[in-house]
Amino acid sequence: MSSSKKKNTPLNSYMRYSGMAFQMGIIIAAGTFGSIKLDKWLNTKPLFTIVGSLLSIAIAMYLSLRDFFPPKNKK
Repeated sequence: MSSSKKKNTPLNSYMRYSGMAFQMGIIIAAGTFGSIKLDKWLNTKPLFTIVGSLLSIAIAMYLSLRDFFPPKNKK
């Protein structure tokens, strides 16, 4: 057994999933805040807010699922 293999302890899992939650929150908040500012700048009230919010949610979900289910190594 190699010593370089990562051990899956409860603390490591907690840190991993809490980091994923913060990453999702930051992406969604930044996308929503940016799209609200874009709506105010272009004077198009809910258009970019809705599109930007949904797009940021989709990006956050994609990145989280990509981290949750890593690709299998092909040998």
